Amino acid sequence: MDKRNKLWRRQQMARVFKARMILYAAYGTPVIREDGSIDNHPHWFELAKDKWAKVYQTTGTPCSCWMCRGEKYNRKEYKKETLRIIRESME
Repeated sequence: MDKRNKLWRRQQMARVFKARMILYAAYGTPVIREDGSIDNHPHWFELAKDKWAKVYQTTGTPCSCWMCRGEKYNRKEYKKETLRIIRESME
């Protein structure tokens, strides 16, 4: 039986959304609320309630920033790129 049904997809979407909001709360800049108040350290749950954060809930990759892409450090690619740069500089 395939476990990847609608419920599984919705749970995965919620998991990714929560992870993004936690990351945004940890590394994001202060948030300016609609009433003009500034929240320097918002909780991820408060961020998830904001109107601008809904795009992170419904879209796989809303933009191309490092946080939305989920970019991870890849040592193998880094070594290949460094080797290419060294070879180009020696020619």
